[in-house]
Order: sequence, then structure tokens, then C-alpha cells
Amino acid sequence: MACSHDTQTRPKFVYLFLGTPNEFPDSTPTVLRAEADTEVDARAKFPRWTLTFAAQIRTEAPCRLQIFSTDEGFMWVYEQRQSVSEVAHA
Repeated sequence: MACSHDTQTRPKFVYLFLGTPNEFPDSTPTVLRAEADTEVDARAKFPRWTLTFAAQIRTEAPCRLQIFSTDEGFMWVYEQRQSVSEVAHA
């Protein structure tokens, strides 16, 4: 079984969009995140949203920081993807 961090089974990019739901076009834009190989594939994950492209990030990067804020609360995630064998000790 493949590990969730295995880059051979994961999409190549993380796409960030600012989006508003089509049902509420005057609402405050929300940051939306999708892992996909292409921008078209990422946009397809939000079919009823008006999206503005914000960023394309390689998933092969050694770390990830995700920040999400809503009126209901706040969430953040930091993930280090560096194996122990790559760490240099002084």
C-alpha cells in the first residue's frame, strides 16, 4: 500500500484559488485548495464555484503550510516531508 506522502501516487501540484459559490456571488471569497496534475483538473473539483487562480505549488516540496480561516474558526497545518536520512547533524 502506498504511503500518502509517496510522490509517485500523489498529484504533481497543489492549486490555490479564491472562490465564491455560485449561489452566493456577493459572499467574501474563500481560499480553496486542490491537489491535481493540471489546473483544469483542480478547477473541476469545484463545479459550482467562481474561481480566481491564486497559486500553483509543487507537491514535491519538502514542506507544506496550510492556513484556513472562516467566521466559525481557524485551522492551520504544517507538514514536514523530509526523511530522517536527509537531516544533517552538526
